[in-house]
Amino acid sequence: MMRIIPFSLAFICVIMVVLEGTISLNVLHMIDYLESKSITPHFLFLFLVYITVFFDRSHTYYGLAFAVLFGFTIDLIYTDILGIYLFVYASVIYVVREIMKLLHANFLVVMLISIMGILATDILAYFLYNIIQVHDQIWQVYWKNRLIPTFIWNILFSPLFYLFFNKRLKKWSAIMFDRKG
Repeated sequence: MMRIIPFSLAFICVIMVVLEGTISLNVLHMIDYLESKSITPHFLFLFLVYITVFFDRSHTYYGLAFAVLFGFTIDLIYTDILGIYLFVYASVIYVVREIMKLLHANFLVVMLISIMGILATDILAYFLYNIIQVHDQIWQVYWKNRLIPTFIWNILFSPLFYLFFNKRLKKWSAIMFDRKG
Protein backbone atom coordinates (compact mmCIF):
# COMPACT_ATOMS: atom_id res chain seq x y z
CA MET A 1 0.00 0.00 0.00
CA MET A 2 2.84 2.37 0.86
CA ARG A 3 4.27 2.26 -2.68
CA ILE A 4 0.90 2.92 -4.30
CA ILE A 5 0.18 6.16 -2.42
CA PRO A 6 2.45 8.50 -4.45
CA PHE A 7 1.00 7.07 -7.67
CA SER A 8 -2.52 7.57 -6.29
CA LEU A 9 -1.71 11.21 -5.53
CA ALA A 10 -0.28 11.68 -9.02
CA PHE A 11 -3.36 10.02 -10.56
CA ILE A 12 -5.66 12.38 -8.65
CA CYS A 13 -3.53 15.29 -9.89
CA VAL A 14 -3.99 14.09 -13.47
CA ILE A 15 -7.74 13.91 -12.90
CA MET A 16 -7.66 17.49 -11.55
CA VAL A 17 -5.79 18.71 -14.64
CA VAL A 18 -8.37 17.06 -16.90
CA LEU A 19 -11.26 18.43 -14.82
CA GLU A 20 -9.86 21.96 -15.03
CA GLY A 21 -9.77 21.81 -18.80
CA THR A 22 -13.11 20.09 -19.17
CA ILE A 23 -14.95 22.47 -16.88
CA SER A 24 -13.35 25.64 -18.22
CA LEU A 25 -13.83 24.68 -21.87
CA ASN A 26 -17.26 23.06 -21.69
CA VAL A 27 -19.28 23.80 -18.56
CA LEU A 28 -18.44 27.43 -17.77
CA HIS A 29 -19.17 28.63 -21.30
CA MET A 30 -22.76 27.43 -20.99
CA ILE A 31 -23.59 29.90 -18.23
CA ASP A 32 -24.96 33.12 -19.76
CA TYR A 33 -23.78 35.39 -16.93
CA LEU A 34 -20.19 34.39 -17.58
CA GLU A 35 -20.01 35.63 -21.19
CA SER A 36 -17.83 38.61 -20.31
CA LYS A 37 -16.15 36.86 -17.38
CA SER A 38 -13.22 34.49 -17.39
CA ILE A 39 -13.07 31.78 -14.75
CA THR A 40 -10.08 29.54 -14.26
CA PRO A 41 -10.71 26.48 -12.11
CA HIS A 42 -7.68 25.84 -9.92
CA PHE A 43 -8.66 22.34 -8.78
CA LEU A 44 -5.13 21.05 -9.12
CA PHE A 45 -3.81 23.91 -7.02
CA LEU A 46 -6.45 23.26 -4.33
CA PHE A 47 -5.47 19.60 -4.26
CA LEU A 48 -1.79 20.57 -4.00
CA VAL A 49 -2.63 22.77 -1.01
CA TYR A 50 -4.37 19.81 0.62
CA ILE A 51 -1.40 17.53 -0.10
CA THR A 52 0.91 20.11 1.46
CA VAL A 53 -1.29 20.60 4.51
CA PHE A 54 -2.52 17.08 5.25
CA PHE A 55 -0.07 14.69 3.60
CA ASP A 56 3.41 16.22 3.69
CA ARG A 57 5.55 16.01 6.78
CA SER A 58 8.41 18.31 7.71
CA HIS A 59 10.90 16.12 5.83
CA THR A 60 8.84 15.44 2.67
CA TYR A 61 8.12 17.58 -0.36
CA TYR A 62 5.39 15.77 -2.27
CA GLY A 63 3.24 18.89 -2.61
CA LEU A 64 6.14 20.90 -4.01
CA ALA A 65 7.26 18.10 -6.34
CA PHE A 66 3.73 17.67 -7.70
CA ALA A 67 3.42 21.47 -8.04
CA VAL A 68 6.49 21.52 -10.28
CA LEU A 69 5.50 18.45 -12.28
CA PHE A 70 1.85 19.30 -12.81
CA GLY A 71 2.44 23.05 -13.10
CA PHE A 72 4.61 22.19 -16.09
CA THR A 73 1.89 19.85 -17.34
CA ILE A 74 -0.68 22.66 -17.21
CA ASP A 75 1.76 24.92 -19.06
CA LEU A 76 2.29 22.25 -21.68
CA ILE A 77 -1.38 21.48 -22.24
CA TYR A 78 -3.27 24.73 -21.66
CA THR A 79 -0.90 27.68 -22.13
CA ASP A 80 1.40 28.96 -24.83
CA ILE A 81 4.32 29.77 -22.54
CA LEU A 82 6.14 27.07 -20.61
CA GLY A 83 7.08 27.75 -17.03
CA ILE A 84 4.46 30.22 -15.82
CA TYR A 85 2.30 27.80 -13.85
CA LEU A 86 5.33 25.71 -12.95
CA PHE A 87 6.82 28.76 -11.22
CA VAL A 88 3.52 30.06 -9.81
CA TYR A 89 2.34 26.75 -8.34
CA ALA A 90 5.76 25.86 -6.94
CA SER A 91 6.25 29.31 -5.39
CA VAL A 92 2.84 29.50 -3.77
CA ILE A 93 2.94 25.89 -2.52
CA TYR A 94 6.35 26.59 -0.99
CA VAL A 95 4.90 29.60 0.85
CA VAL A 96 1.92 27.50 1.97
CA ARG A 97 4.33 24.87 3.28
CA GLU A 98 6.26 27.47 5.27
CA ILE A 99 3.08 29.01 6.69
CA MET A 100 1.75 25.61 7.73
CA LYS A 101 4.85 25.09 9.89
CA LEU A 102 3.39 27.81 12.12
CA LEU A 103 -0.32 26.91 12.01
CA HIS A 104 -2.48 23.92 12.85
CA ALA A 105 -4.36 22.24 10.03
CA ASN A 106 -8.00 22.82 10.96
CA PHE A 107 -10.91 23.71 8.69
CA LEU A 108 -10.72 27.47 9.18
CA VAL A 109 -6.96 27.64 8.62
CA VAL A 110 -7.16 25.46 5.52
CA MET A 111 -9.95 27.60 4.05
CA LEU A 112 -7.91 30.75 4.75
CA ILE A 113 -4.78 29.20 3.22
CA SER A 114 -6.84 28.11 0.18
CA ILE A 115 -8.25 31.62 -0.25
CA MET A 116 -4.85 33.26 0.02
CA GLY A 117 -3.27 30.64 -2.23
CA ILE A 118 -5.84 31.02 -4.99
CA LEU A 119 -5.52 34.79 -4.89
CA ALA A 120 -1.72 34.60 -4.91
CA THR A 121 -1.69 32.06 -7.73
CA ASP A 122 -3.98 33.98 -10.02
CA ILE A 123 -2.43 37.40 -9.32
CA LEU A 124 1.11 36.09 -9.74
CA ALA A 125 0.18 34.45 -13.06
CA TYR A 126 -1.43 37.74 -14.17
CA PHE A 127 1.69 39.75 -13.33
CA LEU A 128 4.02 37.24 -15.00
CA TYR A 129 1.93 37.26 -18.17
CA ASN A 130 1.89 41.06 -17.98
CA ILE A 131 5.68 41.26 -17.52
CA ILE A 132 6.38 39.11 -20.55
CA GLN A 133 3.66 41.00 -22.43
CA VAL A 134 1.47 38.07 -23.36
CA HIS A 135 -1.63 40.15 -22.65
CA ASP A 136 -2.34 43.82 -22.16
CA GLN A 137 -5.31 43.56 -19.85
CA ILE A 138 -5.38 46.40 -17.32
CA TRP A 139 -5.69 45.62 -13.63
CA GLN A 140 -9.25 46.97 -13.25
CA VAL A 141 -10.57 44.77 -16.06
CA TYR A 142 -8.65 41.74 -14.80
CA TRP A 143 -9.82 42.25 -11.24
CA LYS A 144 -13.47 42.58 -12.22
CA ASN A 145 -13.72 40.03 -15.03
CA ARG A 146 -11.29 37.32 -14.00
CA LEU A 147 -9.96 37.50 -10.43
CA ILE A 148 -13.26 37.84 -8.57
CA PRO A 149 -15.18 35.18 -10.59
CA THR A 150 -12.21 32.79 -10.41
CA PHE A 151 -11.86 33.40 -6.68
CA ILE A 152 -15.57 32.76 -6.00
CA TRP A 153 -15.67 29.65 -8.19
CA ASN A 154 -12.65 28.06 -6.50
CA ILE A 155 -13.68 28.99 -2.98
CA LEU A 156 -17.02 27.26 -3.54
CA PHE A 157 -15.12 24.05 -4.26
CA SER A 158 -12.58 24.33 -1.45
CA PRO A 159 -14.91 22.97 1.30
CA LEU A 160 -15.79 20.05 -0.99
CA PHE A 161 -12.10 19.26 -1.36
CA TYR A 162 -11.78 19.41 2.42
CA LEU A 163 -14.60 16.89 2.80
CA PHE A 164 -13.23 14.52 0.15
CA PHE A 165 -9.51 14.67 0.85
CA ASN A 166 -8.92 15.67 4.49
CA LYS A 167 -9.22 12.25 6.13
CA ARG A 168 -7.94 10.33 3.13
CA LEU A 169 -4.70 12.36 2.92
CA LYS A 170 -4.17 12.12 6.68
CA LYS A 171 -4.66 8.35 6.50
CA TRP A 172 -2.28 8.01 3.55
CA SER A 173 0.26 10.16 5.37
CA ALA A 174 0.08 7.93 8.44
CA ILE A 175 0.47 4.80 6.29
CA MET A 176 3.36 6.32 4.36
CA PHE A 177 5.38 7.93 7.13
CA ASP A 178 4.47 6.39 10.50
CA ARG A 179 6.70 3.36 10.79
CA LYS A 180 5.72 0.87 13.44
CA GLY A 181 8.36 -1.45 14.69
